[in-house]
Amino acid sequence: MIVFLYGSDSYRLKQARDELVSRYKNKYKSGVNLFQIDLEEKDSREKLENAVKLSSFFNEHKLIVCKNLFAKKLISESALRLIKQYGISDEPDITFLTVENNPNKELLSKHKGLFEHLIKGKVVKEIEPLSGTKLMDWIQKETASRNCSIRPEALKELTILTGNDSWSIVNELDKLANYTNKITPSDIRFLVNSRTDMNIFDLIDALARKDPKNSLTLLYQELETGRDLYYILTMFIYQFRNILTVKSLADKGCSESEITKKTKLHPFVVKKAFKSPFKTAEAVKIYGKLLELDTGFKSGRLHLEDYLYKLALSSH
Repeated sequence: MIVFLYGSDSYRLKQARDELVSRYKNKYKSGVNLFQIDLEEKDSREKLENAVKLSSFFNEHKLIVCKNLFAKKLISESALRLIKQYGISDEPDITFLTVENNPNKELLSKHKGLFEHLIKGKVVKEIEPLSGTKLMDWIQKETASRNCSIRPEALKELTILTGNDSWSIVNELDKLANYTNKITPSDIRFLVNSRTDMNIFDLIDALARKDPKNSLTLLYQELETGRDLYYILTMFIYQFRNILTVKSLADKGCSESEITKKTKLHPFVVKKAFKSPFKTAEAVKIYGKLLELDTGFKSGRLHLEDYLYKLALSSH
């Protein structure tokens, strides 16, 4: 049978894969029928074919874990032929688990035939970044697994600073769990780094100064860190929302400290938004564009990276 896990939430993809492998190892202690294959490595296609053809030892169920099945067209075509040739989709004694850290649109563009075959598998799960109540519930479970508790206000503070980037969240939870077993808002403010780092602040300032050369350089640097495209978009939305909130209160005569108290934002975030070169009208215009990007990306109507670069090139 085929188990297909894919999506852009790389940590939760890894988590789901590790959970399946762990359950298998607990059931079949020998480990001789477990194969983990990276299709980008040398001789990997031969290894995959041998894993499929090889008779199972001890009459155990066989688990074949693959990654980078969509790395190259030749790899995808070879894998698809193998799956069809040996009838893996209907083979009860083999679990063919493939994990791809890409959204469905990108996988379709890489190899439509393979993707359409895999999504007919026994177990198919698209794992995208969480939001709202689902994100809060997941963080609560992750906190409990570290023998900690987190107060509701602290939970909200954590999501403000990290967004829905699961890698960032678990890294911060590991740090917090080593510090305390009852996480409070003051612990979050003391230990957690803001999701909007200096590179994003600098990029937003470059947009405000209408400096496309610097904007493009900073955006490229951000993409080179390997951060998820949607995460970068959410950071933009987050910070422009802060700019509008802070400037609105500043226009009413509020000081930085008063704004910090009213908004409960991190003081550093308030300071950067307070000093942003953007005029309110300009920030409103870009914020609207970012929300359109968010909607367009979620509906699959646009290629996010292209539009982020267009934004960096534009004057407003």
